[in-house]
Amino acid sequence: MTLEGHIKRLERERDHPANPRPDPETVKHWASLWIDAGMEESRAMAEALKFLTHCQSTGVTPTFMALNKWEQCEIGR
Repeated sequence: MTLEGHIKRLERERDHPANPRPDPETVKHWASLWIDAGMEESRAMAEALKFLTHCQSTGVTPTFMALNKWEQCEIGR
């Protein structure tokens, strides 16, 4: 799946009324961490949306500790 396809899939999943989307400013804030590390902006936005979606679905507060834990799980997949 292309990056654009991945983003669109994540957006479609989030459009369901039972699952409100993360606030755009929050997504931009978290994406800036990946952008500052040298990742392409569109991919960083996708990763931030994916991370925030994970946090919402599991009830975890998005923190740096949660991000590190999530990234370790993602690496193991």
